[in-house]
Amino acid sequence: MFTETSPSIIPIEDRTIVREGSRSPRILLIGPYDPLCGEYTFLAPPLGVWRLAGVLESAGVEVKVFDPNCCTGPPGRALERELLGCPWDVIGISTTGMTLRFDLELAHLARRMAPRALLVAGGMEATFRPELMFRLGPFDCVVLGEGERPLLELVARLRSGESLRGVTGTAERAADGGCLRMPQRALDRTELRDAIFRTPYEKMPYSVYWERLEDAYRIGALPTKAAREARLAEIRSVRLITLNYCPMGCTFCSSTNFLHEAQGSVASIARLDAEECVQMIQRIVSAHPQVRTVIFQDDIFVFTKDRRILPLCEAIIAAKESGTLPRELQFISTNRIDAMSPERLAAMRQAGFRVLGFGIENFSRNVLGEFNKAHIYDHIRPMLASALDLGITPFLDLILSSPRATLADVATTLREAYYWLQQGCEVGMYPYVIPFSGAAMSADPALQPFTVYEHRQVAGTEIAWEQPSKILPMDLAVRETILRIERDFEEALLQLQPRAAHLPSRLRSLLWIQCSLQPLAEQGLPIADEQEVRGEFSARLPQLKRAAAAPRVATA
Repeated sequence: MFTETSPSIIPIEDRTIVREGSRSPRILLIGPYDPLCGEYTFLAPPLGVWRLAGVLESAGVEVKVFDPNCCTGPPGRALERELLGCPWDVIGISTTGMTLRFDLELAHLARRMAPRALLVAGGMEATFRPELMFRLGPFDCVVLGEGERPLLELVARLRSGESLRGVTGTAERAADGGCLRMPQRALDRTELRDAIFRTPYEKMPYSVYWERLEDAYRIGALPTKAAREARLAEIRSVRLITLNYCPMGCTFCSSTNFLHEAQGSVASIARLDAEECVQMIQRIVSAHPQVRTVIFQDDIFVFTKDRRILPLCEAIIAAKESGTLPRELQFISTNRIDAMSPERLAAMRQAGFRVLGFGIENFSRNVLGEFNKAHIYDHIRPMLASALDLGITPFLDLILSSPRATLADVATTLREAYYWLQQGCEVGMYPYVIPFSGAAMSADPALQPFTVYEHRQVAGTEIAWEQPSKILPMDLAVRETILRIERDFEEALLQLQPRAAHLPSRLRSLLWIQCSLQPLAEQGLPIADEQEVRGEFSARLPQLKRAAAAPRVATA
């Protein structure tokens, strides 16, 4: 459902053309806009946007990255200054489903300020729903999938004065008002390597992000040097992507289908080899000597039949021994838990991997089957125990309910989550499946009656639409219980916000557990002792005054 005011669109043929032999094209790339400072994005430089900037710059293009999440003053004003600073030929805006209304706000601002620039949408949401971009935004075209080839082609056409229509890897408005897609194949291994190697880490303002995060964590208020050092190791991190996509096909995930959608068929996997990974790590350390942790931002870093992980660990250890990498440098990655083994875990620990993320999603075998992840069930407990024994901290992403979950499934996941938190794991929790565009669950017609929509509006315009925001459980009792837990969680979080510093996932997860205790106990499904959970929560809040202990959760 849409209500909209049609922006004044100049035909694409009449956009500014950079004549051959004149100045270089100027391109402004805008990252996803998350005004909640990390709720929907990492509070870090938008890595895909910077990679694209590096590729364009290597082709002689004048390019600048604007990150609305880390700029001076209000993002709208800061963007206005950029737009007035010089005439931009192309303005690219990266979009995600969670940040779309904010991304569109910047798109409309860019159109008003630069009416003759070519306005291009890219990113996850644009690839899966280009027709939505044209309905809601003033875009001239949409990039499908990876932006390197399409933008380089646009640059070549701007220089030569050729038509900007029909670029492979884009979608554009059709004459009949529809959407015309021109698929492109995914980057192959060599092309991906070259693009990653061109990422201009030297220009990425990581120190500015670190300062913001340190302020959010209130580093100076932490009680011990050890606590402060732990936070600094977590904050002073730089992200590195070495893989093009995760092929696992989880039913709730959209990124697994991103390149397939852009290509129109199944894309091939491509990633850096061990030697190339070490070269990039060395570049990062050289560009940012204060870095404490390199985070591999791949959706999946270690595969079951992985020939890279052991040679990579050996190469990292050798580089540390030779002095080409700091001995104290640490690493974080996200991995398949069924790809772990005692040998791999030991090698990763020796190389400096201190946190391993595992997309376990749920502790119920039934729900894992619904997520297309039943194969990991038997690996969860032994591999988590092995990792903890080696001094590695597992980080578990969990979804408390699924569309077909029972109350027993929800209780199982909460009990297991609490147990593993006590053992030393870190946990991030979400109450239900979020219907991301491109995910199998989002396209399942059986789940439409249980999909909740939220009214969205682009600030400063009359453009509005209904966006899917959650897929609730089919079972009425499960649905009501999850919504009650969510309501209590949000109320408790509001109580804490005026008094607490940044609440990391480990504390938010304990709060989710605390809010679940009574609703599930009323259903005959005890989770844990309430006083014990409250004590665990309070013990992890050293930066709060005594009066700001764990909030009371409403009881019936």
